[in-house]
Amino acid sequence: SMGPVAPNRVFKGKALPGQMGGVTVTTQNLEIVSVDVENGLILVKGCIPGSKKSFVKIQSAVKSGK
Repeated sequence: SMGPVAPNRVFKGKALPGQMGGVTVTTQNLEIVSVDVENGLILVKGCIPGSKKSFVKIQSAVKSGK
């Protein structure tokens, strides 16, 4: 039930379904252009999903043969 019938509206703050938490996105075939150890930077050719200052996990692609 969404709430009482009499006010004919849903009260502010009513718990409703929606997006919960972040999602994990995997992007493959990105090329690492260079690594700057002095400044702690990794230059990647291509788009990396996510917002600014979010964590990015980089690992080698281990694909199983079909």
